[in-house]
Amino acid sequence: MDTQRIMIEGAMNMETSLLLKALADPQEHIVGQWRFVEGCYHSVHLVVAVTSIGMTNAAAATALGIEKFRPAAVISQGTAGGHDPALQAYDIVLGKRSFDASAYRTAQEEKADWRHLELMGSYAYDAAAQAFVPQAVYYPGDEKLLAAARTVGQEYTRGRVVDGCIASCNTWNRQKERLQYLHDQFGSSCEDMEVNSAAQICQQYGIPFLGIRILSNTEFRAEEFQPESASVCQQFVLAVAEQYNRELAGN
Repeated sequence: MDTQRIMIEGAMNMETSLLLKALADPQEHIVGQWRFVEGCYHSVHLVVAVTSIGMTNAAAATALGIEKFRPAAVISQGTAGGHDPALQAYDIVLGKRSFDASAYRTAQEEKADWRHLELMGSYAYDAAAQAFVPQAVYYPGDEKLLAAARTVGQEYTRGRVVDGCIASCNTWNRQKERLQYLHDQFGSSCEDMEVNSAAQICQQYGIPFLGIRILSNTEFRAEEFQPESASVCQQFVLAVAEQYNRELAGN
């Protein structure tokens, strides 16, 4: 493991373009079908992983990136839709925890009713059991990465920076009643398609992980998608990587 290397993930070009431009002496690697670009940002050794969209792609890219680059930490960042009515575009959610919003069991009802759901843990490898078994529903963000992000958040001026819960699944929810239900029932702050699957892979490898998501819009405020939010998030995450690197060096 490279004790100074940090892997930063983004699904779309708009979620990685600023990161890639920020790298000095970039070196591109194609692993399977996924693109990784290694370089330096100031004094930080970074790998930018372009994962593509979705839970499966994020998990595959995370595992391949860990195997090839052995990073000290992984940050999954990008845009998200709001679940918490108190949040708005350009607010940033630090993933104190995340869950798979598609891993659930419904109540035994004759009629379809999405409001009666029981979350289930995703299957993941358990070293003690030497088998893939259901894991905890919620995956925590790493405390040291959270601390670095909170420090950077004190200087953020485009909105709020809050600890929260990121709901991940291959779904695009736009119904306010359902968004409110997920927030009230499971504590979700926002919705994306990558964080929890990357968190699961990092937990299995024992790699510190944090999901960081900026709200690009929220149905509760009838906001249009804000493309600039992706660049704002990347700039924030670069500052987090610098802060985390300083803290590692201090230890």
